[in-house]
Amino acid sequence: MHTFFSLNSVLIGLLLLSGCGEKIITTPGTAIEKNANIFSRQITIKIGEQGSGFLKRYPALVKVEHQPVGMDFYEIDWNTLPHGVITIEHDKNSFVIKDVLGISAGQDLGGLANEGLSEIDIKGGITSSDLIGHDEARSKTYALLQSLIGKGWQPITPMSDPRLKGKARFDYVLGTDQFIGLDPSYTPTLDEWMHIESNTYWRFYANHVYLTVRFTRERTLTDPAKPGAYLLSFNVKTDLEEFRGYVKPEDRQHWKELLPAVLTKFAATRAQKETELKAKGIAIDETYRDPPVPN
Repeated sequence: MHTFFSLNSVLIGLLLLSGCGEKIITTPGTAIEKNANIFSRQITIKIGEQGSGFLKRYPALVKVEHQPVGMDFYEIDWNTLPHGVITIEHDKNSFVIKDVLGISAGQDLGGLANEGLSEIDIKGGITSSDLIGHDEARSKTYALLQSLIGKGWQPITPMSDPRLKGKARFDYVLGTDQFIGLDPSYTPTLDEWMHIESNTYWRFYANHVYLTVRFTRERTLTDPAKPGAYLLSFNVKTDLEEFRGYVKPEDRQHWKELLPAVLTKFAATRAQKETELKAKGIAIDETYRDPPVPN
C-alpha cells in the first residue's frame, strides 16, 4: 500500500520549514468559524494595500501575527473543503488562484509601512483532491502559466543568468542550474515533466510587481502511471521589495546606493555564462530585456 500526504499536511510542513523565527500573535482577527456557510471563501487582495484594510474586509477570516523583527503578517487558512479562491488584484494583470490552502501577506511596521503589503505568499493545490494524475498535473500547471501570460505577465530570467528560452532553457535547468527557473512558453512532455525537480519555478513581471510560481511534488509518488500529489505556491512582491532583496538584510535601508554595484556584478556574471554557452552552440535570446529598475 502506498502512503501519501494530504495537501494540508504539505502546507503545514512547508510553512514550518520556511519560518524565520518564533511568531507572537498580538492582534488576531475574529476566529474562523468551522461552518463554511458563515463566511466567504472568495477573497481579493492587492499588493501594496494596507494590511489594516485587508483585515477590515475579512475580519472573520484574517488573523494577524506580529514578529519581533518589526513585521505584521496577515494570514488566512482554509483547512477544509471547499478551499479558498483568491483574486490577486493588479489592474489589467489581475488573476484568480483556486484551491487555496493558505495565504500570508507581510507589512513592514517601520519606515516602509507606507508600502503596505509588499509581499504575499499563497499555497494551494492544482485541484481540490489530494491525488492527481501526473499528466493532468502537467497540463493544468501549464494551462495556468499560459493564462498568466495571457493576462500580461512577462516571463523573466534572473539578472545574473543567461537569456535562454524554450527547450534550451529547459535543458539548462535540468542539467546545469535549477535556480534559473523554467520558460513557461515551453511545455514539456510527460517524461520531461517527471524529471523536473521539486521547487523548480517560473518567474513573471507585470507593472512593478514580480510573481513566482513554484511546484512541489511528493517524492514517494513518482510513478507516471499512478496518481501523484502536488503543491503549488505563489509569491507576489513589489519591485521595491524584489530589489531590496539583492542586498544584505542589514543593508536594506541603503539598497539604492548599493544597487548599481550589484547590477554590474549581475551583468558580468550573465555575460560570462552566455559567452560559455555561445561557444557550445547554444542560442542566446538577444531580444530579451530585464524589467526596469525601480526609482
